Amino acid sequence: MQEFREIITRRDHAEARELLRAAGLDAPEGAAFGLGCYEDGFLGGVGFLAGNILCGICIHPSRRGAGLAAGIVSRLIQHAAAQGRHKLLLFTSAAEMPKFQEIGLKLVAQSPHAALLEFGQPDCAAWLEDMRGVLQEQRQAMPTAAYGQTGAIVMNANPFTLGHLHLVRAALQRCVYLCVFVVEEDASVFPFDVRLALVRQGLGQEPRAIVLPAGPYMVSRASFPSYFTGKTAHSRIHAELDSTIFAVRIAKVLDIGVRFVGQEPSCEVTARYNAALKEILPQHGVVCVEIERLSSDTHAISASRVRELLAGPDADLARDDLRKLVPETTLGFVQSDAMLGIRNALRKHQNIY
Repeated sequence: MQEFREIITRRDHAEARELLRAAGLDAPEGAAFGLGCYEDGFLGGVGFLAGNILCGICIHPSRRGAGLAAGIVSRLIQHAAAQGRHKLLLFTSAAEMPKFQEIGLKLVAQSPHAALLEFGQPDCAAWLEDMRGVLQEQRQAMPTAAYGQTGAIVMNANPFTLGHLHLVRAALQRCVYLCVFVVEEDASVFPFDVRLALVRQGLGQEPRAIVLPAGPYMVSRASFPSYFTGKTAHSRIHAELDSTIFAVRIAKVLDIGVRFVGQEPSCEVTARYNAALKEILPQHGVVCVEIERLSSDTHAISASRVRELLAGPDADLARDDLRKLVPETTLGFVQSDAMLGIRNALRKHQNIY
């Protein structure tokens, strides 16, 4: 007898982890709902929901080809709809992609080893049309009438530093317009709305820089999950997919000819991402330019160093050090009362990435 039911008990979760482990998969990060397909007590397949992401879809080898994946995904979609989430994303292997297309998911992009699919609206095409309209409107309002190459940077800015400002200014020397996409995934200690505001304030004197939300297709939990976990096991595969999405969907529609990245001396996941961008983007006609990091007192300026200082016992004592790392706009915010909750989170070592 086949039964679909929620994964609730410790035993349920242990069986699900074992099934995933046997397939070479990790337990999904941040999953709030899990569903298992049981046949006479045997766990034949699992699937999970983490926000608007379908994840951890795994079928036991002995049950593959029996339609279990379709049954699990359709029920997860129904559960998400009941919770008010009608737009879902799914990261999967390239080999598994066709079976999800067969049950109604649409392909966003595919790399040699992975694929991103979606269900619901607005889909990638609609989102890109909206983004193109915003870009056209902002370009028309710019002080220069010249037409030239559009560049792009994707940054988390957790928080916005002098290093980010240096990267933008160096990029603006090489293009006419620059799209600065701020990672929209709210998985950083500085919330997205704060990060977006700090970038816009920090670039207030750079009228050719257009600051925009990165949406669900650039450095998101769906397109590049390793960025948020820091795990390197699958980071190359994730980086390849995110790079491919940018090249074949985003750059093509938004007429972006060059992507700028900052040199990465310390984070292995980001270094692998830069390597993937430099390899994949030129294959699709997009130039990738790596810009050397700005240093202060012989050390590269980084947002992680800023967070370390802010997590210290007395951030006021670190004001002089902070002034070497962040623009006045960011400094004003981190010294305000609005920082209290963020500073507490930093000191508890919660969500600091």
